[in-house]
Amino acid sequence: MEPYFFPALWEQRRICIAQTLYEHRVQSVLEVGCGEGNVLAFLVSPSPNDEHPITRLCGIDIKNDALDVAYERLQPNDDDKRDLRVDPLNIQLFHGDASVPVPDLSVDAVVCTEVIEHVDEQVGAPALTHAVLGGYNPLLAIFTTPNAEFNVNFPGLAYGTPDARFRDDDHKFEWTREQFRSWAESAASKYGYTVEICGIGLSMRNPIASFEPYGGCTQMAVFTRNAADSTTHSDVVTGSTPRLHASAEYPVFTQPQLNSIALRSLVRKFALDICNAQQAFQLDELWDILEIKQQFKRCRMLEKWLDTQTTCFASQTNGLYTVKI
Repeated sequence: MEPYFFPALWEQRRICIAQTLYEHRVQSVLEVGCGEGNVLAFLVSPSPNDEHPITRLCGIDIKNDALDVAYERLQPNDDDKRDLRVDPLNIQLFHGDASVPVPDLSVDAVVCTEVIEHVDEQVGAPALTHAVLGGYNPLLAIFTTPNAEFNVNFPGLAYGTPDARFRDDDHKFEWTREQFRSWAESAASKYGYTVEICGIGLSMRNPIASFEPYGGCTQMAVFTRNAADSTTHSDVVTGSTPRLHASAEYPVFTQPQLNSIALRSLVRKFALDICNAQQAFQLDELWDILEIKQQFKRCRMLEKWLDTQTTCFASQTNGLYTVKI
């Protein structure tokens, strides 16, 4: 029986990548081998950490047609133009070989998901590793790739037999967990990083004991740059210099904050809308309302303001407030 991933494996990967980026509070991200922009599009939604929003998303790919699709996918839509976000978001897409760094591009994090297995293991993989960790030298880098050992759960791949196949005809190799760990630890040592490895694809509708010994269907390495190492590695890189393919800017709410009376009226209206029978509401519930975010920009500023409005609101415990009638 083959595993039935739920959510779908691709979604579990994107969720895991996004959560890792949010946890590390990065504000600019480059995806190498971005393809049609699916991962970047997943990151367009505002970060749950409003103190450290992602304000810049970049992608690089060798295929022009894929970048054209990515550009269309990443364009601000009608909802984005109506429901103006609080923080800016700049999109940049570059055309070029992912193993050749974009000149002068500095980002907090680089994501390389399901890409490294598509290049030659002896030449392409080291070049891609060098571009990400040595060229961009980000604070954080994330690599994902298939876990070859998990292929035993897909009968059609005939894993471990002379007729064994890769998951995709374009894959040049697929690493076991030991091979992936060896590559990751060697790269971390060479470029000045600490690395942690985990499995993705552990959530299934039909989890059975026979799946467990093989780890996750996907394996992920998270590289965190050591504090003492912040220099790029200047090995000679061959290949054409990547060029800017397209860019986009998301519209932002820029109006000044309402006057004190209008602001109090606005907050009170929304607070009453979400109140329970005891006239109580949670700070997080109020913060989820776009109009409130547009006025206060940061949740801590809303909380600070509520604590000053003692004639209208009373602070209870654990982010709970009541509306005074």
